[in-house]
Amino acid sequence: MATYTTREPSFLDATRLYSLKGFYNASGVSPTRIREARRLHDLHLPTLEVGKRKFIRGSDAIWFIEQLAELGGRPP
Repeated sequence: MATYTTREPSFLDATRLYSLKGFYNASGVSPTRIREARRLHDLHLPTLEVGKRKFIRGSDAIWFIEQLAELGGRPP
């Protein structure tokens, strides 16, 4: 049985640009999982850098999550 929540649903829109924090909030992917994917599988989250800030295109974020799904839940 599903439970009711007051939390706003989140999703990634392929046409939007997300800050790094916005990506974490919308996707649920943790910074630790991103580092793990880079270190163990050489899978990089495509980012745009503006000064010291990093942004992620929604389409790149969706691609990255699809790649994580293909790797499976845990590292080798």
